[in-house]
Amino acid sequence: MDGKSDTFNIDKELDLRSQDEQTITERVQKALESVKKGNFMLVYVNRYEDISVVAKAAFAVKATVDNVLKKNENDWVVMVKNEVPVAQAG
Repeated sequence: MDGKSDTFNIDKELDLRSQDEQTITERVQKALESVKKGNFMLVYVNRYEDISVVAKAAFAVKATVDNVLKKNENDWVVMVKNEVPVAQAG
C-alpha cells in the first residue's frame, strides 16, 4: 500500500438479492441513469451468477464493474462505475 486512501463517490445502492435476471438487468440500467458520471453504484446480489448479469447490464449502458467484494458466504457487492469503458473510449 502506498498510504493513500481511496475515495469512492457512491450515488446509489441496490439490493437485488433473490431477483430474476430480467429484473436485475432493468433495475441496474434504470438506476444508472441517476448516477453521476465517474461515480459508483453498489449492487447487492446473493447468487454468484448474478454478478455477470449485473456486469452485462452495466456494460450495455456504458458503465463498468470496478470491483466485486464477497460480503459473506452468500452475498456479493458489485461496484459499478458510471463511465465509458477504456476499451470503448475515444
